[in-house]
Amino acid sequence: MEADRRSSGSLSRDREERRSFDVLDRAFGRACGTLKRLDGPVRLLFSGGVDSGLLAWEWREQPQLGLVTVAAHGGPDLEAARSAASRLRAPWAGFEVEEGEVGRMADDVAGEFGPLQRTSRDVLVALGLALARCGPGRVLCGQGADELFLGYAHFRGLDALEAERRAGRDLATLREVEWPRARRLAETMGVSLSAPYLAADFVTAALGIPIEERTPRARPKGLFRDWAMHRGLPAEIAERPKRALQFGSGVARVLRRRTPHAGPVRSA
Repeated sequence: MEADRRSSGSLSRDREERRSFDVLDRAFGRACGTLKRLDGPVRLLFSGGVDSGLLAWEWREQPQLGLVTVAAHGGPDLEAARSAASRLRAPWAGFEVEEGEVGRMADDVAGEFGPLQRTSRDVLVALGLALARCGPGRVLCGQGADELFLGYAHFRGLDALEAERRAGRDLATLREVEWPRARRLAETMGVSLSAPYLAADFVTAALGIPIEERTPRARPKGLFRDWAMHRGLPAEIAERPKRALQFGSGVARVLRRRTPHAGPVRSA
């Protein structure tokens, strides 16, 4: 009897997962299809992890695609991205930026946005450095997956109700503050920045999946990783541990060294 209950529970979870994958597949296809119909070259901000990896996989047959990775010396994303791009057989360009360039971008960000919380500042500096290497045109990024599929460390150990509340706050901050700020920075550099995971249909599809399926357990962002592999992304890319942009690029480390005793100036 106990074995029958376990088997029944496993089958039920499998059915729920398949339904979730079907919903995500349709919404993702619509979000990407709209962008694929646009003309001109496309650059993808590529860390070698699951978020950008799935976008690279989705665009792998598009001749206009190029992957771009930017990091300070020692930033782990460069090697991870080089390896992942080779595995995907996708055109890739990696750039190492000097400390002086990081500092100048930090000054530019401060001039454009004023005082920011340290994390927001670091992310924008890393983003700005990457966009500068992409040049004007269309750029894709994987923003939104962590908020929708609970990829951040602060979700660990939360029950479903608290996880849903925290995810809602994170997503609202991203959509209302962080993403508009990122697009504004891109616009100042002549870049049209897009995030397929933030397309309205995809957000609706993801939020329609019960929070219990999206809550991290042994594997942070496990449902998203499983869905990426369901779509064909190689497991070594889908299972790469998460590194936030500012840390994977090494930009946060450079900025700490530049202003070692500076704390957050203002919440944002």
